[in-house]
Amino acid sequence: MSYDFEKTHELILKSAMRTFKEIGFRNASIRNICKDAGVTNGAFYAHFKSKDDLFAALVSEKLNVFNESYREMCDININSVDDVMRMFDMSYSSIETLIHYVYSEQDVFMLILKSSGGSSYESFINELITEECKNTMLFLDSSKKFMKRPENISERFIRLGASMVINSMFEAFLEGVSEEDNIRETKIASDFCIAGYRELLGL
Repeated sequence: MSYDFEKTHELILKSAMRTFKEIGFRNASIRNICKDAGVTNGAFYAHFKSKDDLFAALVSEKLNVFNESYREMCDININSVDDVMRMFDMSYSSIETLIHYVYSEQDVFMLILKSSGGSSYESFINELITEECKNTMLFLDSSKKFMKRPENISERFIRLGASMVINSMFEAFLEGVSEEDNIRETKIASDFCIAGYRELLGL
């Protein structure tokens, strides 16, 4: 790969980061990004397939790390009531890990949360909530034989709890709440949900 190719690639990425942060994905144009970068539109297509592909180049690597961390915390292996309680206890420590990662990659997550409207990343939070609902339902189903009251909790109810915890985390981040305070506040939301589940299920 030539030096000029690498330099042009970097110029486009830097220009895109500035432009998306300032006016958002939807309002940004390839033409303006290229003009700001000092390159031609033709040069752009030697590096990226589309504006969405460019946005992905800025966020996908970090988001993949986040998603992999999330998948690891959702690994379900229930063989006893102790495992059920362990999973409840682990749920918050895993969320704390995710919060720490979001704050360590602030530019990328600000871009996803504030500037991704119109891109393939605009539903990030809703998709995460949906995934959390699915995993919670799998966890509850796997735990039923160890519950004193194996209630059938609706997906709508589970989504309310997932939304509270996940939105608490990201709204605090967007509002400039410190990492420490975000962790503390999200723990309150998480503890509230866990206590409710344990009471409902007789755990």
